Amino acid sequence: MILTNELPNIADASGALAGRYLLLRLTKSFYGKEEQQLFEALVKELPGILSWALDGWDRLQNHGHFIQPPSSVDFIRQLEELGSPILAFIRQRCEVAPGYSVAIDTLFKAWQTWCASNGHRFGDSQSFGRDLHAACPGLNVTQPRINGKQIRTYQGIRLRSDTR
Repeated sequence: MILTNELPNIADASGALAGRYLLLRLTKSFYGKEEQQLFEALVKELPGILSWALDGWDRLQNHGHFIQPPSSVDFIRQLEELGSPILAFIRQRCEVAPGYSVAIDTLFKAWQTWCASNGHRFGDSQSFGRDLHAACPGLNVTQPRINGKQIRTYQGIRLRSDTR
């Protein structure tokens, strides 16, 4: 359990970690209005709290897992992109599908430009490739001949023609 007022920035190029969170967005603050006699007030309500908890336990057992509240979906996406700038880059600048391809150098240059515009460090081409494969595990590297020259390319991804 993590309790925080800000989304945690935990590096995870694949974005998988964010999907494992159950995020509850709380919108009411009690800062400066703390209930000093909260324990005494809750003790009086214990039978109702127990009943409520048992109802929740039954719902969890029937459903089989916790349900992400709809109010948290946007925050999960933000959490993914905080931990994985490569995912944000892919969502904003790329299309992923079989049959697409892009030269590795071209994609890395687009990544560098995107990072410079978005306040991220771009690292070297090896770390870019590692993170790209973590975010898109189905990509392949090939070396087709283009105009008589072998060009290293990623298969399964391309840059968008629009820059959204």
